[in-house]
Amino acid sequence: MSKEILIIRLSSIGDVIHCTPVAQALKAAWPNCKVTWLVGEVCADLLTDNPHIDELLIWSRERFEKHLRAYEFTQAYQMWRQLQTDLAATTYDAVLDIQGLFLTGMIARQAKTCRRVGLKDARELNPLFMTETAPALGKHIIDRYLGVLVPLGITPVSRQMTLTVPIVAKQYAKGCLAEAKVSEQDKLAILVPGTTWKTKNWPPELFAETARLLVPNFKIMLCGSKREQAMGQEIADKAGVPVINTIGKTSLLEMAALLEQATVVIAGDTGPLYMAAALDTPTVTVFGPTNPAMYTPPGSKHAFAVAEQPCSFCHKTKCHTAKNACMSCVRPETVVERVYQVLQL
Repeated sequence: MSKEILIIRLSSIGDVIHCTPVAQALKAAWPNCKVTWLVGEVCADLLTDNPHIDELLIWSRERFEKHLRAYEFTQAYQMWRQLQTDLAATTYDAVLDIQGLFLTGMIARQAKTCRRVGLKDARELNPLFMTETAPALGKHIIDRYLGVLVPLGITPVSRQMTLTVPIVAKQYAKGCLAEAKVSEQDKLAILVPGTTWKTKNWPPELFAETARLLVPNFKIMLCGSKREQAMGQEIADKAGVPVINTIGKTSLLEMAALLEQATVVIAGDTGPLYMAAALDTPTVTVFGPTNPAMYTPPGSKHAFAVAEQPCSFCHKTKCHTAKNACMSCVRPETVVERVYQVLQL
């Protein structure tokens, strides 16, 4: 009988991508196992065509918590009961909680299994819900997540992240690039200015200066979500060079298809950066509050730029100095230099 494994990682975009080597390692060790992944609505599209995942269970943590905050306890309870019903349909040989929160620990506890494996350094009392916890295999975030495989007797052989872009999204990207007059011979630099933390944002004027420095050899494109439209417009206005601005105009997978066609992607520590890395597109990351040793995509195609301060790598969403110097002091010239190094141009 093949093994049934449940992975719990609801969000966020970057972390879901970072967890995909776990599914790959499971399939490499146990080719006939069935891998089910419990994921949130926002990130579900990233896993739909993943060749290492057999089934997706989609459950919105965001909607559940929104109901709780609004005192809509009936709706929250209905969501919880539906999740319990979905989990009860299968008996799992192991549940791997790679989110490591109190909520995901509670979810893991609902699954029919004798083994609940979590992260040793998980927060919010999560280890109390686990039957086993696993230490990280290394400092990098991918190695941290791969640690959950050790109690199963699996030694991972690859750290490669996986993202599969569907045909319809590829067709969108082809049409978008054709309309923007970007040919196959052109070098395309995609800039992703937004992140989920204000402290991880590189100032728009520095992205604009980077575009000016790159434009002699690259076509410039901006990618991002609707909440970054104002930032994108500011960059386009200040750059003073032609910029293809797709911010807020694409779905997640349409953005992925554009990232796949890029020569290089320049971004802060944000989900689309790791999408690009999973698609084997070279990247340059601007790091400040988060540590490049932990988050830079592995491999020679990826580089980073930092301007270390006494408080660098604080991992805080709010800068205690209010200056955000760790980001604002990273110079565009340094970022462009990293681009040419990565591309060996």
